[in-house]
Amino acid sequence: MEDFNEFNWNPSLTVTQLAPRDLMVEEADQTSSEGTPDEDMPDTYDSPDIYTEIAAKTISVGRFNKLTYPDLYGSRAPPFNETQYDRKFGVQRNKIFEDIDRMINPDTLIDKVVYDLETVVRLAGHAYSNQYSNFTNLDDVRISRREEYGDHLHFNAQFECGNLRKAVQVRPYEYDLILSPDINTNHHHQWFYFEVSNMEADKKYRFNIVNCEKLNSQFNFGMKPVMYSVIEAMQGRPYWLRTGTEICYYKNHFSRSSHATGGLRGKSYFTTTFTIKFKHDKDICYLAYHYPYTYSMMQAHLYKVGKTYDSNSIYYRNQVLCQTIAGNDVPLLTITAYPQSYDTEGIEQFRSRPYIFLSARVHPGESNASWVMKGTIQFLLSDKPNAQTLRELYIFKIVPMLNPDGVINGSHRCSLVAEDLNRRWLSPCPKLHPTIFHTKGLLQYMKLIDKTPLIYCDYHGHSRRKNVFLYGCSPSMSWQPEDLNNPAMTNNKVEDSGYKTLPRLLANAPSFCLNNCSFMVEKSKESTARVVVWRDIGVVRSYTMESTYCGCDQGPYRGLQINTHHLEEMGRKFCEALIRVKSRHIRPAGSSHSLLNLQGNDDHSHPAMLVKPDQVTSQNFQLLSESSSSSSSDGGSDEEEEEDITIEDDVL
Repeated sequence: MEDFNEFNWNPSLTVTQLAPRDLMVEEADQTSSEGTPDEDMPDTYDSPDIYTEIAAKTISVGRFNKLTYPDLYGSRAPPFNETQYDRKFGVQRNKIFEDIDRMINPDTLIDKVVYDLETVVRLAGHAYSNQYSNFTNLDDVRISRREEYGDHLHFNAQFECGNLRKAVQVRPYEYDLILSPDINTNHHHQWFYFEVSNMEADKKYRFNIVNCEKLNSQFNFGMKPVMYSVIEAMQGRPYWLRTGTEICYYKNHFSRSSHATGGLRGKSYFTTTFTIKFKHDKDICYLAYHYPYTYSMMQAHLYKVGKTYDSNSIYYRNQVLCQTIAGNDVPLLTITAYPQSYDTEGIEQFRSRPYIFLSARVHPGESNASWVMKGTIQFLLSDKPNAQTLRELYIFKIVPMLNPDGVINGSHRCSLVAEDLNRRWLSPCPKLHPTIFHTKGLLQYMKLIDKTPLIYCDYHGHSRRKNVFLYGCSPSMSWQPEDLNNPAMTNNKVEDSGYKTLPRLLANAPSFCLNNCSFMVEKSKESTARVVVWRDIGVVRSYTMESTYCGCDQGPYRGLQINTHHLEEMGRKFCEALIRVKSRHIRPAGSSHSLLNLQGNDDHSHPAMLVKPDQVTSQNFQLLSESSSSSSSDGGSDEEEEEDITIEDDVL
């Protein structure tokens, strides 16, 4: 695997300079009474040029015509709480009646298409490809001109993670919006992220997203979409804020075709509707389903922490696990502490550290999972005493984004091959599902060399429930009546209940709800990461962590909208809970499998562990071994594999 710690950026790639940095951060130290921790400072980078260079390496299916302002100059959680929306009685009924009136009196409608991605693609022809993307931002110039651009709103979603297919003006201040499906599919309409401009201040604009598919939504139970105002950001308030009133989600009169529903006829679409009063005239605002977290943001964040962590006490490597179908790099992070000493006892302790394996963002629309992962990574690389304790206890392997292609192209559920990658863990194909194939291959290799992770957790987002909670695996709750083929059954056929420890420890986290946790093993989930890692890899503590898009209905955050501070805090709390996890699966330092062969006869020994930390290099800390990928050959035929998986891992 390629070491990705050193990032060489090209200074010739520049962007238009926008608002001065001091305006963007003048309120950085202003916090609410609850206080915003240092970890929740704006997600900014050393230079916009560096972010531009990183974004320019991103490979998309289509053409991007800009970098977004919040991506380029960062954002932060507001220094105040936002409550969940309490809809007044009768609002949804009134909205439905208005829609019925549209059907009865179509002559009263404007019915003007003001944005159409299909037309953009058709007119661009062969130029609608990644190589013609534009990586600049002129939002400040557009705002300073304050020019009139017609009598309607202007829309754009041709940027990383954006999703909007068509916008139709139906009344002077009302717009129907149609979302794009996941790439190479005709469904999964849920994630949206688009720019809107040319608005009038203090006018009520109604937006109707008319091709949603889920039967219900948290938009009916207090959730609001999020909005970022460029003018507000230029004035020192770079916040993604919850926005909107008269928010409803209901079935509409548009029928889905049988082709889109797998042969079923008569299924209807659903409408998400909300009303917004913009604060500024001729502003440029970004609206999204949830707080966006793009692939380029992740790479920029990893670049930044790779330059700022304490390399004398923290062992950190950012390597490339594999590449996606489109050719985007998939990072693999390794985080631990160097041996406390370089005598036999210190080396034995180092070698006996158990592994924690974390992954996230297999579903592109679950951006909340990436914010939780960001909090986890920041904490693990921080100088906090608990973080150092964690690094001395465990070795962390982290794949922070399992589906970069889907994230980049604004999909909600699938990869470029139109498949849910979290249903491909049983038999991943190296060609079609490379990220799952190589992640599972690494886990299989760890099992082969007797380094099975103590804990595996896959970070997700949940669109229908509040709070943060875990799904685990219990044999007694399995769909199989006599489920003995799993790691939680001991030799005397007694269930190992150690999987319950972590959820109980997390119960003290403000966003976490123990009552929402479930340990059922359903037949329909046999091909998910949680169950496959539990059953095939042998990890008793194999979890899915689900984070709400909406907010909490219990604990100190009850009634509040969840924000990026809360999500990052959950990532930190998850780490802190790991300190208290004790297990019979942690071997004593003196066991035969945990000893380092000081004579160098062990194939898995590392001579570099016997030198001082400042003498350790990535070259003398390498381990190359072939994976036992053949044990899961059903992931694809032999002729589909170009070569066997080779794992280059620093600390295994």
